[in-house]
Amino acid sequence: MSNSATVLTTNTRLHDLTSKISKVIRDNTKFITLPAKNYPPWWNLSCHNFQKLKILFRKRALRLISESDWMKHKKYAAKLRFHIKKASRNYWDKICNITKNPRMFYSMLNRIYNHTNQEINTVNLILHINHYISNPVQQSNLFADFFSANSVKHEPIPLDYCEDSNSHLNIPIHLQEVRQAIQKTRNSTPGADGITANWFKRLSNTDLTCITSFFQEVFTTSYIPEEWKHSIIVPIPKPNKDKTKINSYRPIALTSVFSKVFEGILIQRITHHLLTEKKIPPSVNGFLPLRDNQLAVYKIHTAISEAHSHKKYFIGISLDIRSAYDTVYIDGLIFKCLQLGITGNITKILHNFLQNRTLQVRWRHSLSGTKPVQKGLPQGSVVSPILFVCFLSDFFETLDEGVEYSIFADDIFIFCAHTSLDHISKKLQNTMENVYKWCNYWKLNISPEKCSIADLSKKKLPSIPRITYAGFPLPWKQTIKYLGINFSKINQNGIILKNIRSKALRKINALKSIAYKNYGPRTKDLLTIVNNSICSLFYYSCSITNKFSETQYKACNTIQTMALRVALGLPKWTPNIVLMKIAGQEVLSEKIKRLAAQFFIRQLANGVHSPIYDQNCNPSITLIKRDEVMLANLFTELDTSTDHIIAFPDTLISRSNLCEIFLSDFSFQNKAHPAFLI
Repeated sequence: MSNSATVLTTNTRLHDLTSKISKVIRDNTKFITLPAKNYPPWWNLSCHNFQKLKILFRKRALRLISESDWMKHKKYAAKLRFHIKKASRNYWDKICNITKNPRMFYSMLNRIYNHTNQEINTVNLILHINHYISNPVQQSNLFADFFSANSVKHEPIPLDYCEDSNSHLNIPIHLQEVRQAIQKTRNSTPGADGITANWFKRLSNTDLTCITSFFQEVFTTSYIPEEWKHSIIVPIPKPNKDKTKINSYRPIALTSVFSKVFEGILIQRITHHLLTEKKIPPSVNGFLPLRDNQLAVYKIHTAISEAHSHKKYFIGISLDIRSAYDTVYIDGLIFKCLQLGITGNITKILHNFLQNRTLQVRWRHSLSGTKPVQKGLPQGSVVSPILFVCFLSDFFETLDEGVEYSIFADDIFIFCAHTSLDHISKKLQNTMENVYKWCNYWKLNISPEKCSIADLSKKKLPSIPRITYAGFPLPWKQTIKYLGINFSKINQNGIILKNIRSKALRKINALKSIAYKNYGPRTKDLLTIVNNSICSLFYYSCSITNKFSETQYKACNTIQTMALRVALGLPKWTPNIVLMKIAGQEVLSEKIKRLAAQFFIRQLANGVHSPIYDQNCNPSITLIKRDEVMLANLFTELDTSTDHIIAFPDTLISRSNLCEIFLSDFSFQNKAHPAFLI
């Protein structure tokens, strides 16, 4: 790190620092391309070199009958085996990390397939105005024009950043904040500057101190380097689309890791402010601690169960925001941030960061020209998700009395339950009209043709209500999908199980394609992939799947044993108890119940800071009877009660050797609350 230390201690201007670091990395990085052969996916340069040396000395030993050459052949053969083993393990460890996100399972398979099949038919022609373009530079410029199109400049709003400046959000940047932001930064593909996350993670304390002072200078001056507002776009083809058309590609943005670390510091402060001050309504979920998909889905599930128990009608509407991130009104977003108490220099930095951005497209080893873009929140930015949560924080103002909602990212679910169908119809129609006005005011667009409405009650509808959005009638469906869960009028658990089972069986069949290859993963890696990509389908909504019947649990366990047999290579007549013992796995049905209990206890432990309480600290969700009994039995088995769950403190600021806790009292759960309330 001697070169980096020299760079960081140089008194340079802000916009020169990134380019100097990039030059140091480029000067000390060597790129070597292996010959195009059908190598295993984990094959690297060390394996390639030792294989060449092994073959070389073997030929010499056979030709010259030389004992020394034969010994060298044996030596390099041993080194080759060592590096093959090391490369294989490192590769499959990375693959297992990829599969921690269940959605990346098929991307993982494609990555392996592309490595092992070099002769892949790629489309090098792009159709534009009835002409085929073959030049990669022209193609990259076409992509750049397409991805930068539809840039909209809205009427600016007068903003006062420093009014009632929030001192907690604008304190000087501490070294520990930088360390935490670097640790949380994933080692993804770097942006145009070529600086990787690993480079930051290897910095010394002296270098980190210089980085901290640099970030503080950016924070104080509110000047964002141009490199931080520049993105490299890599077009990725959409599945089952015509690859000669530009609109068949989705953009993947590569942004500066330097910027991502700085954004991570801002996110930590904004998140802390939103949670401690309870600025975000409990029905807005996603990208915040404790506000995961399980809570969003569970709220709808409890509302449906309550409607069933009281014999009410229940109508749900799923809304689809067209190009949600790209259409965010930037000045409106900053205005809402100010309303949420995010004031001072941090707001000015966010505003400058979101304005006057540029992009280039990398396509077939060619780079397009730089194009200006002004399309809402930038893709690839770390701070975009939390800002989108802030943008939707006032959506509750559109709801008519008696109408409830649940939001996760850009997925919106509106529902209403009542004994009168006409009452529900009027309330939902008024809400849709308010949503239309709200979207027009904040420059958002909803696609009514992609929205859906469904009856989820047990009562038969006397007539089908006509609910419209902007004059367009919303389409009625038998089931309504929200966050991957199909909510239905009848046999709710059966439909959920059928959907999960079909996904799991497809993944098991796909897993067979890599399980029995000679270059394939270790048994340990296959078990990790099974847990991350197949069994996790059942964990995803454990707060709902824990209500399966015993027959449905048996079907879940069957899926688990099928996947484990593929991973372990054991025959189908292997007893399940032996299979689970060899795999060292917990029975799926029992793990679902355990994870559901952890979900409820985690919410309990956070007390009023949990989103199950509204801004007035009143419970916003009640447990359904089955979960109430489950928790009661759990605490009985543990010989304890909810009174023994310690609530987390109000504020916790952790630094290297300092832990400051600010709280009025360290109280337990309030005994006055009924047991069935979370």
